[in-house]
Amino acid sequence: MSGASAPLFIVDRIGDIMVTSPTFDAEKLRASSQQLRDAAAIYAGKVAVRAADLAGQGVDWAAPRAQAALNSAIEHATPAIENAAARAQAAAAQAGPAIENAREHLVDDYLPRASLAVNQAGAALSARGSLSERARRASEASAVALTTPTRKRRKCRALRAFGLTALVGAVAGAGYILWKRSQPIEDPWAEEYWADLDTDSFVPDTEAEKATFEAGE
Repeated sequence: MSGASAPLFIVDRIGDIMVTSPTFDAEKLRASSQQLRDAAAIYAGKVAVRAADLAGQGVDWAAPRAQAALNSAIEHATPAIENAAARAQAAAAQAGPAIENAREHLVDDYLPRASLAVNQAGAALSARGSLSERARRASEASAVALTTPTRKRRKCRALRAFGLTALVGAVAGAGYILWKRSQPIEDPWAEEYWADLDTDSFVPDTEAEKATFEAGE
């Protein structure tokens, strides 16, 4: 039978079935494999080139839009940032007096209360009595100390009085110095100091009187 494929088994002369091995054309298989590899490489190359083209087109398309979006974001964010900075500065300016006031309350009122509460509680615990009684007195004393406002010291008036006294003293001292400098300087060797002095001693005025005075001696 021409054109028919070879049977997968044959019968020997004894009647036993003998299985035959299929035959393959190695050259055809190698050629087919090479063709498949070439086709795959060509297809993969086309896919890679297409992907690169699409990526390049995507970058070209996205870059201007990304830059525009960035510029728009900066444009819209700048006033918001400036407004936030202005609000923060205004809040800081408004908070300054409040912070200073809180600090004054803390230093002048709350801390003295806490210190007094500790001292009162310690004194109550050190006193005589049972432990529960001392603890109760300490709790009451500390509660009273914490809830009692600290008396404000009148240091401002004292400082103002001291400053006024110092100012008056300085003005008086400066006035005395100016008055003293305005007085004329007294010369102890001026003629006025010797004008009223009387003397009995004879002082010769001329050479003749001097010679007569010396001869008389």
